[in-house]
Amino acid sequence: MSPIDPHSIRALIFAPRGRDSEVACGVLGEALICASACSDLSGLLTEIEQGAGLCVVTDDALVTSDLSPLSAWIERQPAWSDFPFIILTQRGGGVERNPLAARLSEVLGNVTFLERPFHPTTLVSVVKAALRGRRRQYEARRRLEQVRQAEDRLMAALAKEKRSAEHQRLLINELNHRVKNTLTTVQSLAAQTLRTAKTSAEAGEALETRLLALSRAHNVLTHENWEGAELTDVVSEALAPYRGARDERVSFTGPNVRLAPGMALALAMALHELATNAVKYGALSNNAGMVDIVWNVLDAPAAPRLALSWTESDGPPVTRPTRRGFGSRLIERSLARDLDGAVHIDFAPRGVICTLNAPLA
Repeated sequence: MSPIDPHSIRALIFAPRGRDSEVACGVLGEALICASACSDLSGLLTEIEQGAGLCVVTDDALVTSDLSPLSAWIERQPAWSDFPFIILTQRGGGVERNPLAARLSEVLGNVTFLERPFHPTTLVSVVKAALRGRRRQYEARRRLEQVRQAEDRLMAALAKEKRSAEHQRLLINELNHRVKNTLTTVQSLAAQTLRTAKTSAEAGEALETRLLALSRAHNVLTHENWEGAELTDVVSEALAPYRGARDERVSFTGPNVRLAPGMALALAMALHELATNAVKYGALSNNAGMVDIVWNVLDAPAAPRLALSWTESDGPPVTRPTRRGFGSRLIERSLARDLDGAVHIDFAPRGVICTLNAPLA
């Protein structure tokens, strides 16, 4: 149990007439009870508000006093407090024969009457009894505070547990959603690859590289707890298999951009298809070709937009294909749909150019 502040268990003496104040302070001091004298009712109330164990007051000091401020303070006491008063009365001044005593009992509440002249031992005994009661009140306050703190901790723990349960349900739902989306993506990749491949070996190789690209994109998102990914990380991971010793052949630059998980996956797959095409037929199929990826964030009324370009140069001369392969369809149609944006591939003679413009929000 924490010690009680000595200031809060002192005795306040309000006996402005005669030697009662001096005598009471002396008697209590000899009994090692801290006592402070107050010269007027206003000073007494100030001292009570600062903390005290009880008040010893003479009845004649209260006869003509306005007790409303003191009564108001008593009414405002917290639930644990019942401040004690010891009133020194003239002989025969009991409640049953003294209207003033009855009034003081009603106004002050916790009152003990002690007739004058009093024996020092009696005063000390009565004061010690009142202080024991006051200490129990302080202990009740401490226990109430402990209960309140325990309730606060319990409520915080319950709230945390509720948030954790809600977060777990959210994660499970999100995981189910991601698994379904991933299976759908894999199913689409497999179906389109098998439909367009000329041989089973070509189909196996194409499907394997596309699944690896999907896996690398998943790795980037997993590292970020699937809360999103940096565009630089997505581009770097998607192009890692195509950047050999001469890394300068494949360059990318742009500001820091945070992508949502769906946008990161779609963009990673599109970059993989562009890189695969560049290795087979474009700028990365010889020793001199270059690929430059540049992006910026554009201001727009509804939401910022990502503008990204893939530009090939110094590769073999490009001829426009007679039919759209799976890669081109995945980029122009699927990517545009997934990103709710516009995607265009230009088979320019000096190199393929792919441009993307999509909202980031």
